[in-house]
Amino acid sequence: MKYVIFTDLDGTLLDYDYSFEPAKGVIERLKDLKIPIIFCSAKTRAEQEFFRNKMGVKDPFIVEDGSCIYVPPNYFGRRIWELRGGYEANVLGVEYERIVERIEELRRRYDILSYHFMSVEEVAKVTGLSLELAKLAKEREFSETVVRAEEEALDELRRDFNVVIGGRFVHVYGKNADKGKAVRTLTSLFRELYGEVVTVGIGNSYTDEPMLKAVDIPALVRNPDGWADLSVNAYKAEGVATLGWVEVVEKLVLRGIRG
Repeated sequence: MKYVIFTDLDGTLLDYDYSFEPAKGVIERLKDLKIPIIFCSAKTRAEQEFFRNKMGVKDPFIVEDGSCIYVPPNYFGRRIWELRGGYEANVLGVEYERIVERIEELRRRYDILSYHFMSVEEVAKVTGLSLELAKLAKEREFSETVVRAEEEALDELRRDFNVVIGGRFVHVYGKNADKGKAVRTLTSLFRELYGEVVTVGIGNSYTDEPMLKAVDIPALVRNPDGWADLSVNAYKAEGVATLGWVEVVEKLVLRGIRG
């Protein structure tokens, strides 16, 4: 039996200062056991590559709210998709330029501000990211982050795109982009490769619900104010963010392998 872990990043595997220090040992254990760690996040490819390199994770990953699945070449033993940015890629969303063109048109009539129209320094200031990470957050391919907008502008965006209000900002991406669809696509490929596969999903917010509904074992880490209220029967970790992530992996994955 093969475990596959799908995980959100911000407030889940990553702590609120973007550290994953408490998870380092568990990550190394998973790598030793060849258990895939699949990032499934709103973060861009550039941002996820930053943390993949830091952690030494080399598995597929899902970017920008399920807008694209990136797979290292021949990861599944055969070529499955066309190459993009050095990976085999399955694009579920829309190209970034389409979203920006629409926002640019709306800016002539409404007060709306998104990352594209901000400097790296401005993005760093509103997000609390370092300048390095703010630069990577601006390297968008399939979605845009709206920092401020009149409701009428968001209503117009909803005609053409998914518009999801996150914790602080608004995420705009293609209507066909979907974390759950991306998880199911990868799960099918893992089952072709390994046969029996058990999927574990770890998240912390309602934006993770599609991912959690698509896995065998859904789990929530605790936020500082408690757990997200979702319509999925998930294991609830006592630990906040990264400590909760470690708890989930140790109890639901590693303990099962040991025992």
